[in-house]
Amino acid sequence: MPTIASPSRRSFLKSAAGLAVGGSLFLDGCAPAFNQGAKKTLNFWAFSDTRIIWQKKAWQLYKQQKKPDFEINWLIFPYTQMHDQVLITSQAGSGGPDIADIEISQFSRYIKGDIIFADLSAKLQQLNVMDKLYRPSATDPWTWKGKIYGIGNELNTCLMSYRWDIWKKAGLKAPVATWDDFAEQGKKFHADTKNYLLDFPFSDWGYWWIMSLQQKGGFFNDQGVPTLNSPANVKSLQYQKDAIKDGWGTVRPNGQAYNTALGQGSIATLLGPSWNFSGFTQENLPETKGKWQLQPIPTWETGGSRTATWGGTGVSVLKTSSSVDEAIDFVLFEHTSTEALLYDFAARQVWPTYRPALDDPTLTKPLPFFNDQKVGDLIKEVSPEINKWYNSPFWPETTGACVNYGLTPAIQKADVSAQQALDEAQNQCQSVISFESA
Repeated sequence: MPTIASPSRRSFLKSAAGLAVGGSLFLDGCAPAFNQGAKKTLNFWAFSDTRIIWQKKAWQLYKQQKKPDFEINWLIFPYTQMHDQVLITSQAGSGGPDIADIEISQFSRYIKGDIIFADLSAKLQQLNVMDKLYRPSATDPWTWKGKIYGIGNELNTCLMSYRWDIWKKAGLKAPVATWDDFAEQGKKFHADTKNYLLDFPFSDWGYWWIMSLQQKGGFFNDQGVPTLNSPANVKSLQYQKDAIKDGWGTVRPNGQAYNTALGQGSIATLLGPSWNFSGFTQENLPETKGKWQLQPIPTWETGGSRTATWGGTGVSVLKTSSSVDEAIDFVLFEHTSTEALLYDFAARQVWPTYRPALDDPTLTKPLPFFNDQKVGDLIKEVSPEINKWYNSPFWPETTGACVNYGLTPAIQKADVSAQQALDEAQNQCQSVISFESA
């Protein structure tokens, strides 16, 4: 993910995580296990104090409704340290958590050998909630070989966010139905204003991923094998190259220049889920309040998907826990309780992966930052169109090759075609995987 000031979910999560001094942990004041009397204590490891606000409230709700015979001790690590220690302690067989937050890009490291997480599938089926989840966001990121090893509450439905004030002044019409239509509007916009309708990052796979997943593309097939040079993936990258060549799209500016471009309207559109179109913009561009609106992402063909999903953190239960059943019961409760999930909407404006929760009127209120648009209605409309996707033990190798050998040279060099770049990325990725698997 990029190191520039452009939106990067991982950088948001790292910055939100509690900082530890000398590797120590920060506890939230819950009593340690030896002080719980007859009740046992489950340890919940996290890397973000902002993310667990809703989970702590969900735990209080769980205690009210279920009267459990255990307590939860909440511990916050720095991002990297937490994910490292989950693996180390699970291999040691003790000293680790019962429950842990696992960020989407970290999951692959835990499925390269013996699986350390409990399978949630049977309990989800027993509760009859599998079909009530938007699974591409709720379970796909933490699924391997048909087994579900984590569940996420963040729907992360991707939308197109545009500066309606800039668009209106330029005579652009929204919503734009297809990517071809978007290109035509982009050409007009650039010809009239010398500005750009959209940027394309060269060191970040996010936009490419959104456009590819719309076409059922992505990093892997259902066997976890990299598919970087698939037709859908090549088509997405070639579209970006053509936009830059034709002048209506631009390479993403570095650093603060990107924020400035969005603030001034010299880049008039962005893509992404709520942590980008809402979290990033409200944090970095508060002066643009009321100047944004949202629409479905343009389709590649009539009837095609108008959205995707990007990012997420799931909750997993460790096999080494002495209370696996109790841990699973709480984790699934917090992800299938509308009341619990609304806590995260109140704290972080996160729309949930649990379908029934989207019927709550709280999630469809007009939002002033988006010119009083009812964003929740739009999210509910397009979320069923998020395509299924697959994870793999080779996530870091594949995403790294995608950026370094695929996206970066293709975006930065006019004489490198999308097909050439992604063929090279696929070859490099396969070479690394073959070496590691030898």
